[in-house]
Amino acid sequence: MTEQIEEAKRIVRVRASGEKIRRLKCREGFRLDGNRCVPMTGSEKVTKRKAIRQAVRTKRADPGIKRRANRRRLKALRKRKAYGL
Repeated sequence: MTEQIEEAKRIVRVRASGEKIRRLKCREGFRLDGNRCVPMTGSEKVTKRKAIRQAVRTKRADPGIKRRANRRRLKALRKRKAYGL
């Protein structure tokens, strides 16, 4: 029997305010269950795909959101550089 126990990667994300956020991330098609990655079911994948499509539509509707998001992203990247990440 071959078991698929995937290792979750530790990711450090930095917000524009300078706050560090540590989280675990799985590869594509897997989700986090406790501390390990398990394969997603077909219905979970469909639901996630629909949610991503809706988020893209919402963000595309208002150009101000893009400008604000880009400003915050650049600020967060500067903070990352300052932290040495």
